[in-house]
Amino acid sequence: MGKNQVVSVNPATGETLETFPAADARQVREAVEKARRAQKHWARTPLADRRKIFSTLARLIRDREAELVHALTEEQGKVLREAQWEVPDAAVRIDYFVSAAAAALEPEEGVVPGRFKFRNLHKPVGVVGAIKPWNFPFTIPLWTIVPALLLGNAVVFKPSEHTPRMGRLIEELLRKAGLPEGVLEVVYGADETGKALVESDVEMISFVGSQAAGRDIMRASAAHLRKLALELGGKDPMIVCADADFDAAVAGAVSGSFRNAGQVCCSAERIFVEAAIFDRFVEAAAEKTRALKIGPGLDPSTDMGPMISDEQRRRTAGHLHDAKGKSRRVIEGGQKVPDRGFFLAPSIVVDPSAESKVMAEETFGPIMTLVSVTDASEAVRRANETMFGLTASVWTRDLERGAAIAGELEAGTVAVNQPVGSVAQCPWGGVKHSGIGRLLGIEGMREFTQTVNLRAPL
Repeated sequence: MGKNQVVSVNPATGETLETFPAADARQVREAVEKARRAQKHWARTPLADRRKIFSTLARLIRDREAELVHALTEEQGKVLREAQWEVPDAAVRIDYFVSAAAAALEPEEGVVPGRFKFRNLHKPVGVVGAIKPWNFPFTIPLWTIVPALLLGNAVVFKPSEHTPRMGRLIEELLRKAGLPEGVLEVVYGADETGKALVESDVEMISFVGSQAAGRDIMRASAAHLRKLALELGGKDPMIVCADADFDAAVAGAVSGSFRNAGQVCCSAERIFVEAAIFDRFVEAAAEKTRALKIGPGLDPSTDMGPMISDEQRRRTAGHLHDAKGKSRRVIEGGQKVPDRGFFLAPSIVVDPSAESKVMAEETFGPIMTLVSVTDASEAVRRANETMFGLTASVWTRDLERGAAIAGELEAGTVAVNQPVGSVAQCPWGGVKHSGIGRLLGIEGMREFTQTVNLRAPL
């Protein structure tokens, strides 16, 4: 990747797909100013007209689903069945945003007895800088772009340098749907472009990515006192009680660890299993892991595709190497790994030490970490021993007990007897160091507004 360009690479082959010019600081400033000029008119556009554009966007996505699925798998590497979920799911979420926009903007009215009546209005913040990741490069950007635009903002969007083609496809779809010129500006680039966007005078930054990058964004935003919505990943626990549906829990552990080659913010990165079933759980998970077919995502028979880049593969391999000296056992699984591309075999680490990287750092790769615990109390205590707090899950046939355990876990989303994933209707975000603010749901939509309190005599 040159300083003045970003290169789209097929991670299954290492071959270049396309090259994009990287925006410099001046071009980023120009994009922000263009968006600012367009936003003033856009905010006055009736909500009904804005909703029509995004309903058209959802239809276009459905009409071009096969093309978008192929493009997503080719550039990002995920297997076809995962891309075949991501693309139509994006349209489903757009439908929700369109249907919920009026509620998100609905004023609250009230009275202060003996003094005045009031209305709380939800107005657009202005220009939103959207810096989005490569692991779900089609749907996650739309979680910001669509609600922010629907509620009257303009957006300057920087797609990941690893998936610029998906960013361009999003822009093309919105143009075809009828979005006016300037309301969405797309700037391509890596760290320097992102830094320029953060240092520009946008009113808000919406970011999904690493904790370290989130800290940098907070520091740079302090001088502007701007609004932030940051989703900064996790080290998510999965607690498996002895009375859990065994087969369902094993399947949840495998999908939670290896979906998208483990490159998921809500991956099950630390799986705590009660001792009574632990050894059987390890062997069952190992059997399923060994059976996974590793290969290009465009092959319909593939179970797990490549990692996004050689850098990400080497980082995850470093976590695995560290674990080999700090755990009871390491099981390497999967079928033959292709010679080309950025592939890494899925692995299971059994009972690693607390200071090992697979327990302390977000791995973001195909490593399942299994830890034996005496009971659920120990599992909760160890699950909460982290700076992260994005999601968690609890597996038990006793739903009342499961709810009680879930209530003790420090996470933004906790599920019982199901892998954790986002849905359009529910707020998504973390506690502790996993982020600030929310995406999705009415709460997430209102992140892109500022509340104005109007008062009048009784």
